Amino acid sequence: MLGHTLEQKAVWIYRLASAVATLEAFFLFVFGMDLTPAQIWQFSLFGFPAPIVMYLLDRWLIARYVRPVQPVLTALDADQSVAPPQAVQAWVQALNLPTLTLIRVLTVHAPAVLLPLSLLCLLANWTAGLGLAGWQFIVLWFFWPITAAPHAIIEYFLIDRAMQPILARLDPWVRQQMAQPQPAATLPEVVQLAAGQQLPHPRIIRTTTAVQLAWMFAFVSLLPMLLLGTSTYFRLAAGRTATIGSWITLLVILNGLVSSAIVALLSSRMHNSMQELLAAMARVQAGELSGGWSPHSTDEFLDLDHGFNQMLSGLREREQLKDTFGRFVSREVATAVLNGRVPLGGERREVSILFQDIRGFTSLSEKLDPADLLQVLNLFFTEVVAAVEAEGGVVKQFTGDGVMALFGAPIAHPNDPERAVRAALRMVGQLDGLNARLSTRQVPPLRIGVGIHTGEVVAGRIGPDERVEYGVVGDAVNLASRIEGLTKEVQTTILVSKVTADRLGAQFRRGRAAVLPVKGKAQPVEVVEIIDEGELQGVAPETTPAQGDLCPLVRPEQ
Repeated sequence: MLGHTLEQKAVWIYRLASAVATLEAFFLFVFGMDLTPAQIWQFSLFGFPAPIVMYLLDRWLIARYVRPVQPVLTALDADQSVAPPQAVQAWVQALNLPTLTLIRVLTVHAPAVLLPLSLLCLLANWTAGLGLAGWQFIVLWFFWPITAAPHAIIEYFLIDRAMQPILARLDPWVRQQMAQPQPAATLPEVVQLAAGQQLPHPRIIRTTTAVQLAWMFAFVSLLPMLLLGTSTYFRLAAGRTATIGSWITLLVILNGLVSSAIVALLSSRMHNSMQELLAAMARVQAGELSGGWSPHSTDEFLDLDHGFNQMLSGLREREQLKDTFGRFVSREVATAVLNGRVPLGGERREVSILFQDIRGFTSLSEKLDPADLLQVLNLFFTEVVAAVEAEGGVVKQFTGDGVMALFGAPIAHPNDPERAVRAALRMVGQLDGLNARLSTRQVPPLRIGVGIHTGEVVAGRIGPDERVEYGVVGDAVNLASRIEGLTKEVQTTILVSKVTADRLGAQFRRGRAAVLPVKGKAQPVEVVEIIDEGELQGVAPETTPAQGDLCPLVRPEQ
């Protein structure tokens, strides 16, 4: 039950860090101020109330810091819904909490003990003869950075680790609200937050790399060096040189440990964030666009987070547009259009054009309710589209009871005529299974006719700027449609032009061939019947296609 233990966990971390800092401070006071055993006893006796003041102030601030977070976690533990503004407030506060902890330790915690300690030591000087010199009080205040830094390191990074699961838990509740970059807290707002006040609108305390380096320079380099130089100078001036070597050694070792810890922890944190970003990028490259990335950081990675997730959102929108667009044209055409590979003026291409329709569709329409007829067509077209796309073709348009498909535009293959014929054979092969399913609905068996022709067309965008579509124009389109019409007249299923037949491999088993007149054409067209593909059907391919007349031209009465 994380929501009920957040404050207790923060207090436990605070006590652990305080214990380490207290032990460190004891040795620093003893060696740095060169105290005698009697002074150590009086110093401890009179200074005892100072840590109590510090503890009470820290506990009060910790309680105020976790106040916006804890109720939200409690509600989530009880499986209750959380209002988005409240969730955002909790998320931002949890994100700010490590920085607020750092500010509290360095600017409130240390003075909270040093100020009353100084006053109590002055009182001890006057009343109990403690005997502290002025230089020792100056050195006492220079202990501020060197004693607060280890405490701050421990508490900052432990609080940061404790906040990670909380932020991850709140991520789904704030993802939409935090999609846009959030305003950074101004200096007066940071002061308000550090004092435990809540802002009307959540503000993130930005700790950029420049800010982090400035803090490191001040509390790890500048102030410790000032402490070392100042304390050494005063001790030399006061003639207190007996333990100066131990003091300098202790201070150098301690500062080295603190510096190493800060560098190691910050570099590890940056390394982990980089690895998470690289892993998120790898998922995107693999096509996984459903997730996101949240570094839970207030430095430049927060900006990378917004940029990365906005890019991911754009990719998802593009894929959604592509998918939606692909439902109306085809995925291949949609991809070509979105990638700018469809020239405005069109381009000449050799394509294989397939037309297909359903035999006796007019009588079928009379027998079925329009809603039932639409369901039958959708089932049928599902199989037809699958057959076309399995061979790399695109369905250009639905023609009521059939389709027009292209092989060679917008994507060309060296064997587009064979692909078109295989698609036609797949359509025919899938009919038995489809008819078996339709028979349960009392739908008569469907029969189809397919005509294919290969020729040169102009492919590109057709229509005004306000309403364009991808299409092909040319005599080859009309001829393919006429050949499909011939399948009805000569009672065959798949009919291709001789141009297409000449591009087919020997594995395709041809039927009869004939030269037939075509409506709208001055010259007759030589067409060839396709029976099957030998390898597909387990039939040995015929190296020499059968040649002969097709069935006598029959024009069934309409």
